[in-house]
Amino acid sequence: MTNIIVVDDDPTNTELIKMLLEMEGYNVTPCYDIAQAKTAAAPDSDAFVIDCNLARGANGLHLLYAIRQGETDAPSDTIVIMTSGDYRRETDALKLGAQKFLLKPYLPNDLTDLLNQLLTQDGTIG
Repeated sequence: MTNIIVVDDDPTNTELIKMLLEMEGYNVTPCYDIAQAKTAAAPDSDAFVIDCNLARGANGLHLLYAIRQGETDAPSDTIVIMTSGDYRRETDALKLGAQKFLLKPYLPNDLTDLLNQLLTQDGTIG
């Protein structure tokens, strides 16, 4: 089964994304901060969906950097989709190695279609 880690400090948003992705057949681990996400990261993590702006001034880009630098147990080339309500975060997210950036609010199908496309290209599914 494909394992997705969703990182967002808004519990309602996180649970909605979790439900949406589970309906697509994914195994989803919700995380509400960077520490939880680092703990959840595992060698069988297939993708992350990370919000840029987290509670208490935390920045999801720091988690992206940690993944790419091998500072988590997830593979350093794990698929990462960054999300934010601030379009100015896109350039930084892509420079740090995010495959894609979604500007909030986005349509639910935008996320699932994007994940399906990236995971299929990666060979993780399909």
